[in-house]
Amino acid sequence: MNYARVENNSVAEYPYTIAALKKANPNSSFPANPLGHPNVQIDHGIVEVVPVSSPESDTHNVVEVTPVNVGGTWTQTWEQTPKSADELNMVAVAKREGEYGLPAQQLEFITENGLTPWQAKVEGIKAKYPKV
Repeated sequence: MNYARVENNSVAEYPYTIAALKKANPNSSFPANPLGHPNVQIDHGIVEVVPVSSPESDTHNVVEVTPVNVGGTWTQTWEQTPKSADELNMVAVAKREGEYGLPAQQLEFITENGLTPWQAKVEGIKAKYPKV
């Protein structure tokens, strides 16, 4: 479970850890799993942050940002920013390499089918995953 420390209905620290709690309160003792303990949460402004799966994208970079309060539930959030042309080309090349197969597989294809069919296959893969 992820936790945040909230002040005035705004996230002050995220992610919030047991180490941060103990550092901020060096003269206090805490129960086992203090961040999940209701009294500790109330006394120290700690909230559980509901996890949300990271979106997957070939065209955007995805980074976790500050959780938001959605109807009384603090929720993990993600920000997506467009990938640069270089990043998009790296994705295309990686996908191409995956479809080309290992060098031994490529040689086997050429040996069994000839160079012209291999070249046609490569052109089809390049068309499927074009560079920008």
